[in-house]
Amino acid sequence: MRHLTAKLTASCLLAIAFMTTPALADVDIYRGVDANQNSGRASLAPSQFSFNPDLSTFNDPALAPVQKRCNFRFTVTLADDPVVGDHGPVVGLEGYTATFDNNPAGHWGIAHPANVNADAAKAAVSAYAQVNRDRVVNGTLNNCN
Repeated sequence: MRHLTAKLTASCLLAIAFMTTPALADVDIYRGVDANQNSGRASLAPSQFSFNPDLSTFNDPALAPVQKRCNFRFTVTLADDPVVGDHGPVVGLEGYTATFDNNPAGHWGIAHPANVNADAAKAAVSAYAQVNRDRVVNGTLNNCN
């Protein structure tokens, strides 16, 4: 009986710990990029990822003031659903942080690490995008790749 009680107590404690651990919310944000009209091949060159002072992205590509042929999808990890002012790491880009300012609606800014200049940042993001081409999604074209 004592063994069963110990097992139940351990199981209950584990369940309580799991229930009180904050859930992480992954938020997808999008950067519009140019693409070849015929092939749908997205341009993931550094020029597509300029920081001024941050890299402008949107949680819905349709909210971007300029619609591009394709979009590149980044993922931000937050502790909960985003509210204005929230920020979190950009998955796959160590040291890069996205902040939700919602100005204009749906806007997120990705900031590069303090020890990286804007040119090096856009080159790093481009390199990440090129090895993660599966994160390219349709924009005004329906055949983005």
